[in-house]
Amino acid sequence: MPTRDRYDMQDDQQQKKGQFYELGPFRFDVAAARKIIQEESRPDRLEEIDVADCARTLGLHRSQEEIRQDGIVRILVGEVDEEYARTQADLSVPLIIADLSKEGDEEPSYLMIDGAHRLRRAFVEGVEMLPVYRLDRAETLRIRSLKSYR
Repeated sequence: MPTRDRYDMQDDQQQKKGQFYELGPFRFDVAAARKIIQEESRPDRLEEIDVADCARTLGLHRSQEEIRQDGIVRILVGEVDEEYARTQADLSVPLIIADLSKEGDEEPSYLMIDGAHRLRRAFVEGVEMLPVYRLDRAETLRIRSLKSYR
């Protein structure tokens, strides 16, 4: 499967400006992450992940019988629309994961901020590996902000 290594496809729903991933008090700017990926090339940035392992970790491994009646798959954080995943998720677009580790941590701690629908589709279709872009700790800090609670 060919991999798109740039985020310049205008028809892709995932390209919407202002797309954010929220977790707890944090908000991750996915559009800003894509811009970093496009503008700041790094040879180690693009890798592959094991679909089955990642899907199980996030809760995307559920069978059709385990999906809510409205077609929503509950995952570790958030939910995935099964119909969108099956019909529109483009497996050639890499997932994005961000390094949440703190200064002094020995190992990175990654969070997927973009690609849950693609991961679900890949799992259902039996795809073994998917491309993924990794943001390092400094890049993650550039796209992370605190949510405002009004």
